[in-house]
Amino acid sequence: MFDLNNNPLKASLSHHGAWNVVKACYETCDEPVCFVNVTAVGSDFVITSFSIHPSATAKQAQLAGDVIDAALEVEAHKAGICRLLIVLPKNDTAEVVRTYELQPFTMRPVSQNTNPSQYFN
Repeated sequence: MFDLNNNPLKASLSHHGAWNVVKACYETCDEPVCFVNVTAVGSDFVITSFSIHPSATAKQAQLAGDVIDAALEVEAHKAGICRLLIVLPKNDTAEVVRTYELQPFTMRPVSQNTNPSQYFN
């Protein structure tokens, strides 16, 4: 069903209220290979559900997961998110999937200026 050799996988993020959906699709097919539902809780991203297309091979599923992971990392840096957690089916507790290294520019507000302005007359 999916043409792995000729088309790159791309991730897209869509917002649905408090929830975000990240899906990985081939450029020529709108049907996702994989998707995750994720929400921000404090300084964490929490994956509450995920799905892999039944026709996807293990290699396609791994590639789709890598593309989604990269997209989540970009969003984490933008939002100052520290960890990615997952709540597995039939489990009440979240498990840490990975931690994100906060970038210095996301740790302080843009309006905070540490260098005083100097004016020359």
